[in-house]
Amino acid sequence: MAVTRKEFLLQLAMSGVTIGASSAIASFLASCTLPNDPQGSTLPTTPGALSGNKVTVDISSGSTLVQNGFALVQYSGGSLLVAHTSDGIYHAMSTICTHQGCSINQYNSGSKEFVCQCHGSRFSSTGAVTNGPASSALQQYGTSVNGTQLIITIG
Repeated sequence: MAVTRKEFLLQLAMSGVTIGASSAIASFLASCTLPNDPQGSTLPTTPGALSGNKVTVDISSGSTLVQNGFALVQYSGGSLLVAHTSDGIYHAMSTICTHQGCSINQYNSGSKEFVCQCHGSRFSSTGAVTNGPASSALQQYGTSVNGTQLIITIG
């Protein structure tokens, strides 16, 4: 059975579309692959108490946040990433990755970065993007210290 010129050209065009689509999909997936370096470890958790629009966290000498310098603060309304970057300076931010909304719960202590395990985005201890595919910083929340209590304003 002979293939007509029209059928041949149609098959050739479809092959090109298939190859082009495969290449585009592979390129897209490559942009969201995990980096080859270690992702980090699961953040230690510490409890927070929600009252109104404030989350209060214990930062006494034995607290998880003070010992590790970073923690996942869990409270009745959700969770927050918190980093203790210097004496008395705390940064609190959203756990939601700005790339595709995955929940961040890992930290790489070597690079001091929060790590999104979904696509490998990394954020500094202040929430700035250090490695994409995320292109915007994590949402920040105000912090203040009152004695041995860290107060995070979430609203």
